[in-house]
Amino acid sequence: MNVFNPATGLALRLCAATTICWAMLYLVSMILRHFGVVDRPNARSSHEIPTVRGGGIAMVLVILIVMLWLAGNQEPYLFGLAVSFFSLAMISFWDDLKSLGPAFRFGAQLLAAAAALLWLKIAVPPDRMSVTANHVTFLVISFVWIVGYTNAFNFMDGINGLACSQALVTALGTSILGHAAGLPWTHPAIFLALVVTASSAGLLPHNFPRARVFMGDVGSVSLGFLIAVLTVWIACDTDWWMLLWMGLLHANFVLDAVITVIRRTMRGERWYEAHREHFYQRLIRAGRSHQSVTLSEMALQVMVLILLCFTQSTNWMVRAFAGSIVLLLWIGFFFYAEHAFRLASPEPMARSS
Repeated sequence: MNVFNPATGLALRLCAATTICWAMLYLVSMILRHFGVVDRPNARSSHEIPTVRGGGIAMVLVILIVMLWLAGNQEPYLFGLAVSFFSLAMISFWDDLKSLGPAFRFGAQLLAAAAALLWLKIAVPPDRMSVTANHVTFLVISFVWIVGYTNAFNFMDGINGLACSQALVTALGTSILGHAAGLPWTHPAIFLALVVTASSAGLLPHNFPRARVFMGDVGSVSLGFLIAVLTVWIACDTDWWMLLWMGLLHANFVLDAVITVIRRTMRGERWYEAHREHFYQRLIRAGRSHQSVTLSEMALQVMVLILLCFTQSTNWMVRAFAGSIVLLLWIGFFFYAEHAFRLASPEPMARSS
């Protein structure tokens, strides 16, 4: 399992991944703009100027290269995850180009999630597999989690820097919490989480505070899928409760997406169609800037990560209390967003960077 150099070598590799992704995006942006892969504003958009879409392909390529490198260094089973990850990314990239139907996209996500769970049975040796991880209930929850978070991450990619900063903080948090649960930094799931962090750091300057390129579905769908799979992988290799604990890192995206889908469904709207009803979008419609909303959610995410890190090794009562604080924190933020939106009358023009 020790396929990496010590800490310095690990840090250098991550810095290289960040730099490569950042530099690659200049070329990717030029190519996408040349072929007209541009997101033009419409009534449901949160941006005001035409912006290149699909920049997440640079992140996908960096992560894929690392997967293949790991697979060629004593971790051959990672080829299976690489195939699922890259296949879903390419379908999502095609969606960026041609706008595939929702049924086809959702079917691809279902297949990718099922393949990932089958793959995990190979990736985690039986002597290390959590007993609960073999239970049907855990597998069903994991399947719903992977598909659900893949879609939630995609839904929440709507303003400058929000999804990219979410990936950066939550992937970093996933690696820290996984290491605190007993996995070494050289564990492939931990290292891949760090690579997601590094590639997100490479995209962020292109996407925030001024968006010169959007990650597109190729970025949001594939990143959501991979982060969800890494969470399940770590839970399989440690203990079942880690799935719930690390899931709290994503409470903002999950709660926002679930509440919005329920509200739109109750109004008889098609939940899968583009809209501007998420809480972060309501703040934009209330006159807040992309920068302020993204920085607010990122700051709250860092607070959540610190809280989870400090309470992970305590007893279950303290963990339950910490989890309740996380949920109340985000519910309070949503109430604030809703209040700001309702006070804005008439609705101000959204300010984009």
